[in-house]
Amino acid sequence: MKRKIVSSLLALMIVLISIPRYSFADQNGKVIFINMNRTNLASMLHIKSLDKEVQNRGYIGLMNIRGDKGTDDRRSYASMGAGRRANVSTEQNINFQSVDDNSSKLFETATGQKSKSINDLTINKSINENIANGQYGSTLGSLGQTLSENGLKTAVLGNSDIVENGELIKNRNIGLVAMDQYGRIDSGNIDNINIKDDTMPYGIRTDYNKLIKETKKHYEKNDVLFVDLGDTYRLDNYRLNLNEETYSNMKSKIGKNIDKYLKEVFDMIDEKDTVYISSAFPSDLDYKNKRRLSPIIKFNGEGKGVLSSATTRREGVVANLDVGADILNTFGLKNEAMVGKEYNLISKNDNIKFVSDEYEKIVSVSKIRPNVVNTFVSVVSASWVIAMVILLFKDRVQHKEKVFKILKEFIKLGFILPISFFIAPIFNFKTPETIVIGIALTTLILYIIGRKLFKNDLKHMGYFAVISVLAIVIDSILGSYLMKNSIMSYDAIIGARYYGMGNEYQGIVIGSSIFGIAVLLHYNKISKWLAAISCFVILITTASPTMGANVGAAISECMAFLLLVLLVFDVKLDFKKIILIGLAGVAIVFAFAAIDIISGSESHLSGFVNQILLDGPNAIIQTFSRKIQMNIKLAQSSAWVNILLAGIAIIAIFIFKPSKHFRNIAKKYPFIFKGFIACIVGCFITLLVNDSGIVAAATTSIYILIPLLIISINMIIFNEKQE
Repeated sequence: MKRKIVSSLLALMIVLISIPRYSFADQNGKVIFINMNRTNLASMLHIKSLDKEVQNRGYIGLMNIRGDKGTDDRRSYASMGAGRRANVSTEQNINFQSVDDNSSKLFETATGQKSKSINDLTINKSINENIANGQYGSTLGSLGQTLSENGLKTAVLGNSDIVENGELIKNRNIGLVAMDQYGRIDSGNIDNINIKDDTMPYGIRTDYNKLIKETKKHYEKNDVLFVDLGDTYRLDNYRLNLNEETYSNMKSKIGKNIDKYLKEVFDMIDEKDTVYISSAFPSDLDYKNKRRLSPIIKFNGEGKGVLSSATTRREGVVANLDVGADILNTFGLKNEAMVGKEYNLISKNDNIKFVSDEYEKIVSVSKIRPNVVNTFVSVVSASWVIAMVILLFKDRVQHKEKVFKILKEFIKLGFILPISFFIAPIFNFKTPETIVIGIALTTLILYIIGRKLFKNDLKHMGYFAVISVLAIVIDSILGSYLMKNSIMSYDAIIGARYYGMGNEYQGIVIGSSIFGIAVLLHYNKISKWLAAISCFVILITTASPTMGANVGAAISECMAFLLLVLLVFDVKLDFKKIILIGLAGVAIVFAFAAIDIISGSESHLSGFVNQILLDGPNAIIQTFSRKIQMNIKLAQSSAWVNILLAGIAIIAIFIFKPSKHFRNIAKKYPFIFKGFIACIVGCFITLLVNDSGIVAAATTSIYILIPLLIISINMIIFNEKQE
């Protein structure tokens, strides 16, 4: 009887131990992740078997490849495995080796952990580098660790080794995706997989016959298989040693070899299996030409379309840190330390054309953005300085009324261009030349309409401010299409932000809404209560997690709008009310965070809250230290700082000359002056709470300095004829 009980208990224990492995693997199929590094989508689709498969099924995405404190192959691999932007030691210090007695002892001595089939003997260098210099608090190997803890086995095949001057230089960075947090991989073949071939880069290539056999063997024994084809990386690295003809010949041979391999893979897999084909990093030529998003294709069932994720909220665009989260999601798993999100599969029959067109727009905007924005900043700041200098020496200026009439229209470009940049994507132009034409055409149309409708300067400026905030609010409600494609907004290639309202337009919203409301109040077009309601609606749409999704905007808009409302209603401010305004900013963040978590929209705010819950106060320190470092960097290098400096100088001059100038403005234009005060507070708050605070503060200040200059010109030169 006792033996039967013991036998039954043992049998039950075996079943329970087996549940994680068989329930995940058998129910959801297996995963094969194939890396064709340094390849673009067009080159991938020249491979016949892959092109044939993509014509019938598969979801295509463009993957941001940014790492922590730098962008290169190894950081991109590490970010895939960590589920956050990650930092690692140099490639020479990433030393994955198949286990033997010697390497096993070295590894166990260094880490205190039992070795597996493949181990990174220098994993501690990468861990220490990530801890010491990482900004995002990532844990290397989170993907492999989670798979291992749930009884799922991983294997790695292939490498990107090269030979220089007869010396083998190892590149097994693919292991950074598959490893656990101690740098270990269950099984695979990363050493004995290449053969000598003098017709190929560096005289070696992947042995595809062996790779096919190894793939079939490890597919049977493992749940997740990571394959590095290697030859695409070697070809890209060797490109400068070749001419156009020899490069093309080698590329063709490599494509045929890969075609043979992929045919076998697609024939081998089960219908429940998931296959990823990706390039961890773009080719050297693509990278230099700002084509810095890498392709990734997911085959899962019979569906066809494009990839997206909660990280990007953008069809066809994902991030490298989403890879690990999506692989885990295939098995119904999740790691809370990973901020990457699983893919959303969006059905589209024309997925290749859609992704290609999106990429063309993204690259075009990225190429011309610095020149266009810097020109805008230069025009704005120069117009202010010129106007101020001429005002100071007005008595020496001939035909000064004509000069100042022209100068006022020139200054107004600072109001017109931001909304032109914003609306121009409605034309859906793709090339740099047509994008610039679209901006110029939009600017001209907006100016002519405004000039026809309003001869008065204040109304003219109010018109631009009101249509600016209305356009941004409507766009936020409808999904931020214009914001995502605006030349003055964020860039998917840089990857600082992918959705919602960018920091440049955060400043535009604060400034344009306050100034627009002030102008409407000045001319009695709206009541004070309607002004307060308008502020609330603007705050909800531009800062809430499901629309504008900008935490900095939530804080700075709340405080600036609340101050404006108090000033408009002539509420006397004291220390207690100032504290209450500050607390309101904090309260609005908590309210939006609660909405975000309840709604499951997974914006930056809920991610930040989850990091605090997971990492404690350290998450707050990391986030704000990152913001401070970014603002210091921008202060040293960004053209936007010129607007702030010019603005500070102009305000300082007006304080002293003409005498009592600000008092006269406050008396003549009380609502406008109260708007200036609210905008200045908005500038200061946004400077403190944003990682690009200088940018947001600069764009807010446009709506202080341009009206101030034009009102001053009218008061001093034209004796308020315009009013």
